[in-house]
Amino acid sequence: MALTVMDRFRPLRYLGGGGIPSLEVTCESATTWSQGALIVHAGGYAVAGADAPLPATILGIALEPNVAGDTERLIVPALPGVTFWGRIATGATGTTTDSAVADRYVSGDAAGYDIYLGAVDVYFLNQAATADPQAVIINFIDPLGTAFGAVEWTFASSAFNAVA
Repeated sequence: MALTVMDRFRPLRYLGGGGIPSLEVTCESATTWSQGALIVHAGGYAVAGADAPLPATILGIALEPNVAGDTERLIVPALPGVTFWGRIATGATGTTTDSAVADRYVSGDAAGYDIYLGAVDVYFLNQAATADPQAVIINFIDPLGTAFGAVEWTFASSAFNAVA
């Protein structure tokens, strides 16, 4: 199985109850991204993030795609208690088939994962990259050990600086 456009990150729930928050961000007119993209700030604008961005630059996850010419878009901000649906994989593009859901949040940012951009413009939690975690798994959606397993995740606490 490889990642597909159906595997894009999407908001799942707000643990505090109530609706999932959204935030309008300003982007450069030449910036593009897909729905579910990881959004970071750079040069005063919101842009699509690269592999394993610095947690303090993370703004959130795109609620809608951004095409050239757009200057404002909605995202779900990286805030405590906001969770997302996503997949765990390995490899630079998320195509390694032996990846499996194995670890979840314990305390602090233990068992955290880096967020990578995979094939077909789909972001994923990289099971093999844990140097400066941007995300922690809080629930298993697919059974433990499922290759390319679906998980419920939230941003690591170090990512809450950008929107707080």
